[in-house]
Order: sequence, then C-alpha cells, then structure tokens
Amino acid sequence: MSIRHARIFPRYSFYCVLAGLAAIYVFCAMMLVPVKVYILPYLITPDFIRYKGAIVVLFLAIPAAIYLICWKGSDFFAWLRTPQQLTVGERGLQVGERTLAFADITRFRHRHNRNHVLLTPRDGRTLRLRLDLWDHAPALLAEVEDAIGEAMSHDVERRVHAGETVKFGALGLQAEGLVHKGQLIAWSSIDTIRTQSDEDGMEVDEHLVIVANGKTRKIDRSRIDNEPVLMACLMQRLPVA
Repeated sequence: MSIRHARIFPRYSFYCVLAGLAAIYVFCAMMLVPVKVYILPYLITPDFIRYKGAIVVLFLAIPAAIYLICWKGSDFFAWLRTPQQLTVGERGLQVGERTLAFADITRFRHRHNRNHVLLTPRDGRTLRLRLDLWDHAPALLAEVEDAIGEAMSHDVERRVHAGETVKFGALGLQAEGLVHKGQLIAWSSIDTIRTQSDEDGMEVDEHLVIVANGKTRKIDRSRIDNEPVLMACLMQRLPVA
C-alpha cells in the first residue's frame, strides 16, 4: 500500500532566513552611519557606533547571517522547488517525477543535525530527503528505514557469514564484532550500546555510544552509513539500550 506525505511550509527555516536578513540590515545600517545615512535612526546612531560592543556586532553580523540563511534556512529555499507530494510505496519512493527503488539504494545516511536523509542509488544520483518539508516526518523516516533495512539486511548477513567486514561508514561489522578506527570490539566485550542526544546551542548531535571493556566510544550517527541495517544486525546479536 502506498503512503502519501504532503509538503509543508518550513516555518523554523523561514524565520532563520528572516533573522539572517535582519543581521545583514543591521550591518548595513552600521556601515552607513559614518556617511550620515541612518536607516535605523532609533537604534544605531553615531554615539552607538563609538561603543566597544558595536564592533562585536559589526564583525559578527555577516557570519551570523551566512549561518542562518545558508545553513539553517536552506530548507526554505529547497521548499520553493519541492514537489507537492511524496509517495512511499512497497518498492520505492516517488518524489515529483523521480522514482527511487529501495532495492537500488546502496547508501543511507541520516544527517541528524539537519534532519536530512541522503539516499544514494547505484547510479550515484543522491536524493536528499529533507524531513522537515513533509508532514508526519517521524513516520516518513520510519517507513524509509524499515524498507531499506529489509532490502539490505539479507545481503549484509550473507557477507558477514562469509567472513567479510561490511562497512557502515564510521563502523564495520564482522562475525566476531564491530570494527572502529581499525580496532575490533568483540561481541563478548560489549557491555551496552545506546543512542544519545547532545545539545550544543542551536545544534543537536546524535551519537551511538558503545561501552566495551570499561571504555566508552561515541560515534557521530551522521557518519554512519545504512544505520537502520546496522541497528537491525546489532539487535540480533546484542541487547540495545
């Protein structure tokens, strides 16, 4: 059965664009004061420019605007050219005129700090799925993860049983355990595996935390490829907290 998701307006991203434009406007207002052009007469005057704090505002305005518009506000510009509807079928995704079969996807990567999902098929044409542009985003993510996990898991298990090390970006999977930075973490040495969210200002970083032999390893989940498949393999071998 096909499940349809409608495009929604990214309010947060739009507000970030407005904040970035406001920062540029303040920068221009400060630059025009020496030539006696006051576009913010009640906020920026010659006396204000003489304050030490004004220099900080002057130098931070443009970097802040670039961050807000180009990074936090990118979803708004993508929304302008995004189709009205996305369909998740039994065999693949359809976004506008593009159809992407789950069986053709070789790489899945979730950019947690931007809530983007990168889907790379065999032809190398990566589809960026911006989850905040669609209604019921958590359900959409779960649908895609389940479908990709089902499509890939059998091949991964076959390769592991054949003695291969299957790469998942920052981690590798072997029959004996996990491989991180060239070191083998044996299954018997692993105490717990869990996910953890770390907030840093406006950013939220997601980590996979592995505790083995008393040592804690934190892996950025945005650097893990095909995470749904990896987690399915881990659940067959270890209890995941």
